[in-house]
Amino acid sequence: MNIVPYALSMAKKFYDKDTYDHVLRVATYIAENPMIDEDNMNDCIALAIMHDLYKDTGYPYHRNQLMIQDEHFLECMKLLRKPDDMKYENYIKNIKEYSNINPEAYWVKISDIKDHLLIDTSDKLKEKYVKALSYLL
Repeated sequence: MNIVPYALSMAKKFYDKDTYDHVLRVATYIAENPMIDEDNMNDCIALAIMHDLYKDTGYPYHRNQLMIQDEHFLECMKLLRKPDDMKYENYIKNIKEYSNINPEAYWVKISDIKDHLLIDTSDKLKEKYVKALSYLL
């Protein structure tokens, strides 16, 4: 099932303009990545569009409230949501650890970091994202 149209509708509904622009750039990096196979591309694009929903919006987190029923996709969404009580470094290491099971989350996180490195100007944030890449790559 192609969930990209659903992802776009949720992005329009829940994101502010800056976040919406960010997730579309992340989705573009995904679409341009030749290392992602065609079988996973639609899920990766949808995941890229939806990756900040849990963190930044009122999008429902409980499975029984979601329109998406694909367990693998939901697991990737969960993996991309950093728990409040988890250090960022451990969150990134967790994504890397599960990259063989959930490669979609891995590719989205790398694309997310790429966008932050290209757009954010804060030295502190750049340092954070460069360090995160060292764990992922």
